[in-house]
Amino acid sequence: MKAYFFLCMATVLWGLNFHLAKIMLQQVGFIEAGFWRYLLGVGFLFCVQLGVRSTLPSIQHLRKHFKGFFLAGFVGLFGFSIFFFLGLKYTSALNAALQVSLNPIFTLIFASFMLGTPVLRHHKVGTGVALIGVFLLLTKGQPFLLLEANWSYGDGLICFANVLFAVHHIWVKKYYTGEISNISFTLITNGFCLLGFILIVPFIPHTPVANLNAAFWLSSVGIGIVGTGLAYILWNEGIKISGATQAGLFMNVVPFATAIFALFFGEKIEWYHLYSGVLILLGMFIFQRKQTAHT
Repeated sequence: MKAYFFLCMATVLWGLNFHLAKIMLQQVGFIEAGFWRYLLGVGFLFCVQLGVRSTLPSIQHLRKHFKGFFLAGFVGLFGFSIFFFLGLKYTSALNAALQVSLNPIFTLIFASFMLGTPVLRHHKVGTGVALIGVFLLLTKGQPFLLLEANWSYGDGLICFANVLFAVHHIWVKKYYTGEISNISFTLITNGFCLLGFILIVPFIPHTPVANLNAAFWLSSVGIGIVGTGLAYILWNEGIKISGATQAGLFMNVVPFATAIFALFFGEKIEWYHLYSGVLILLGMFIFQRKQTAHT
């Protein structure tokens, strides 16, 4: 129950992130939004690292495992964040959150190629059902829109961000050796993500800090400290107790949490959100049910 509480709280906080990001994007560009998120998130993780008196990894360890940190943090997290924030400029928070339900499916697909994980019959059935749900979501419940190529640009960007997030999970599984604590690994990978934003922020037009209002800073603190730093600590702790397979099921909490929060942020829930979401979650149930039984 302790693990389930940690995992559920992490995914609820991630559901809130979609709405907080939309508020930030009303005042800054998508790159600036990502910079402030990970600056505050990494700062929080660093304080936690010092607070628990965990030993920081040595330079030798960083050199030895640089490839894993770089792929998981810079390519995976940074790439995901770029397309996540850019996609939210053109689509709703609820649309983006529903697509997150496909993350465990994407993860298994990449794991089969990159790690040799077998893909069984119930995986294929679950994937098919969930993809029908996403198809209905992207076409706004009107499949004929596919013929008109009228898909949302933002939905496509969010989908690609979701793919990068799935690959990030594969690299974490492949390169996290257990030689350092979860907090240290999270701090380093998020640090690489922050480095990506630091490298490009000076070369883009940016909004003066003095022009950013209270709503922006509240959203930045929420998504950075709570929705990034705290959420990843809870998620990693839950994985440590229950295992990655059980934890993956909780990604399905994200769209429900986002839908609930949508009522407080003035977003309208359409019928196609509901039945496409049900299909996505049904596909995930089929996908996870037997897999969980064998673990």
